[in-house]
Amino acid sequence: ARENKALMDQEEYRYPEAARSLGIEGKIYVNFVVESDGSITNVNVVKGLDALLDAEAVRSVQALPKMIPATFDGKPVRIQYTIPINAGLK
Repeated sequence: ARENKALMDQEEYRYPEAARSLGIEGKIYVNFVVESDGSITNVNVVKGLDALLDAEAVRSVQALPKMIPATFDGKPVRIQYTIPINAGLK
């Protein structure tokens, strides 16, 4: 199975300074759909931490490039994903 590298590279996530100053960290679970054309839709937070961190998680998933869609019987289909985003202070 091919993996979408964009899901593994969460470089788009920019930790909000206000959350950093408060020391908030943890995992945010984001759900979204990869459409049959590879575009990302229906992005929402399933389990969040803080409004600032949650909004940045949604923004970073929406900023991902088009993905390789799933296939069924050789035809591209939509598929739903839920991924964790680690919001940690370094």
